[in-house]
Amino acid sequence: MAWQAFERAGRLQCRVSPAVPILFFGDLDRYWSSPLRILTVGKNPSGREFEDGYKRFPLARDVTARDTGRYLDALSSYFREDQEPYSWFESFEPLLNGAGSSYYGKQPSCALHTDICSPVATDPTWGGLDPDAQRALGADGGPLWHELVTALKPQVVVLSVAEEHLGRIQFKARTERSPIRRFDHKKDGSRRAKPYLVRAWWCDVGDQPTLFVFAPAAEKPLGTLAKPLRRDAGAMVAETWRRGGANSGKEPTGAQAAVVDLDESFPPHAAGEWPVHVSLRREDLYGDRGV
Repeated sequence: MAWQAFERAGRLQCRVSPAVPILFFGDLDRYWSSPLRILTVGKNPSGREFEDGYKRFPLARDVTARDTGRYLDALSSYFREDQEPYSWFESFEPLLNGAGSSYYGKQPSCALHTDICSPVATDPTWGGLDPDAQRALGADGGPLWHELVTALKPQVVVLSVAEEHLGRIQFKARTERSPIRRFDHKKDGSRRAKPYLVRAWWCDVGDQPTLFVFAPAAEKPLGTLAKPLRRDAGAMVAETWRRGGANSGKEPTGAQAAVVDLDESFPPHAAGEWPVHVSLRREDLYGDRGV
């Protein structure tokens, strides 16, 4: 489906070319072996990903929809330092580090990045597109993102986008959005006019509960939070998951399942004890219709 979306977007002037659809960013194999599987979420890839041709995706040069193995390898190698990944991702990295994860292989867990609106790189990016282009890209991108997330079976999904995009999420919510961390001060230490709230809620993704987390964006993800505070937020995300979703035989119920002071019916697991991940073959991301 990603390649179908990419081909259909060819009629739009905003689609970057030459390029490939970016189904996800990050090391797929390491993601599956992670003790905590985290997906981060943006809107759509930036045209800057291909401003130097295939420098950031060298294995994707001349790849087609039939070259599934090479295509996945190209996406999986994105965060190698010699490929100079886009600095935009540094916005999420402190939060991931706080949760024991990283895009770059520097933590026990390896995160992947996905885009909820479209896998197609555009110039300008989503906010600068006209409504017709957004509708055309979103018609393919929205259903594709939901299929991808279902296939990847994340335990945590972190979104830092404009709040209006939360309405795109079609997974069934089990709880209301509840604050798990509040920040009253700005980067410079002055008091905020309005608190910065990191909110979480539980959704059904496939056959498992998944913790969804929303942290408001500015020009970049978590843009108004200093890096130490982002790490703090990440630690609370991991703690919320540990005290809620990482309980065999239990499922979160009610709004209190998403907040810090969880009911004792959700006791934390012992250190290092996590649900066993379900293996996903690379071919499972394709099916009969292709990526």
